[in-house]
Parts: sequence; structure tokens; C-alpha cells
Amino acid sequence: MSQSCFENQSIFEQGGFTPVSVGKRLRELRTHSGYSIKSLAEKSNLSVNTLSLIENEKTSPSVSTLEQLAKALKIPLSCFFESGDEKPHVIKTQAGQRSYMLLEDVRIEDCGLGLEGQPLQPLMITLPPNMETSSEPIFHAGYEFVFCQSGQVDYYIKEKKDVLHEGDSLVLSSVYPHRWHNPFQEPAVYLLIMIPGDAGELSGEVHF
Repeated sequence: MSQSCFENQSIFEQGGFTPVSVGKRLRELRTHSGYSIKSLAEKSNLSVNTLSLIENEKTSPSVSTLEQLAKALKIPLSCFFESGDEKPHVIKTQAGQRSYMLLEDVRIEDCGLGLEGQPLQPLMITLPPNMETSSEPIFHAGYEFVFCQSGQVDYYIKEKKDVLHEGDSLVLSSVYPHRWHNPFQEPAVYLLIMIPGDAGELSGEVHF
């Protein structure tokens, strides 16, 4: 990894960024949904040991593992950012104060989640060099808006590749299989805003 990559990543460890406890939140979501560890393991096709390690913060789940859990719990991945507190009417997120989670090396920052009945899911994604969000394309009901803030990222829609450069944006219907990959030497940072559709409209993996 280049020196500039280290510099870019170190920025996130400064200031008031707040890491999300994925394990604690998973336990809350699991118990709220009425699942035991064993029953959720069976539904998500993961082992009991894997879930136990995640809930006890002994290991960090990959993007695909968290997607399996979100799908089993029938929730969007953004629920892992939320708490059980009463939902506010306005959310202001100051620079350097966003909560985040690390799924393997992919960084996902909360840009304003938690309004009552909120359809928008705004997230800032940092995709390191030579990383992809998933090896297989995913699809789900809804729409996505992507704005590339810095770097470059390959976006595959129905396996047709588009390259997003700094300042580029796109909107897509997420019922089409899609994935993104950073084959470049610098991290790609992009804003992802999703508007989920009815989960019953189409079966597929839910992401972010």
C-alpha cells in the first residue's frame, strides 16, 4: 500500500469519529427479533461460533457476513448504525463526528440515519485500493445515488463497467445487479444515498 493510503486512513482515526460496536448492535437486533444465536445462525447460514465471536467483539465481520445477517433479520444494513433510542426529527452530522464501522477494510460512515420513517440512507464509503464490496453482483428493490468525492471507482451495473472519477455521480435502479471495485492506487471515497423499495418486491441481498 502506498504512503498516501496510510495518510488517508490515518485521518479517520483523528478527531471525533465514533466507531460503531457491531457486536453489541447485532445482539440488540437479534434479541429484539426474538432469535437465539443458534436460530439466527441457522437462518443466516453462519456458525454459532462465528456469531458468538462477532457479538463478543472478538472478530470483525466482512461485508458479505453482515449482509447475510441483515438479510436474515430482514433489515437494511444501515440498522447497525441505529440505536433503540427515540428517533429525532432533525439530524445534523458535523465534520469529524460521524459514527462508522469497518467491514474488513471497507469503511462505512453514517451521514445521517435515524429519523422516524426515514426513506433515505446516506452513507460515506471509503474503498481501499484493490478492494471490492462483494465478489458477486447484488440487487434489491429501490434506487441509489452515488457521488465520487475523491479517487476513482469502477461501478458495474449488469456487468457493464463505468468509471466514476472525482466529482462524477450516477443514479441507478438497484433492481439491476451491481457492484463496485477500486483497482486503483488511491482510496476511493464516495457518498452513497439509497432509497430502499419494498423488500417484498424482489428477492436479493440487501446492502448498506
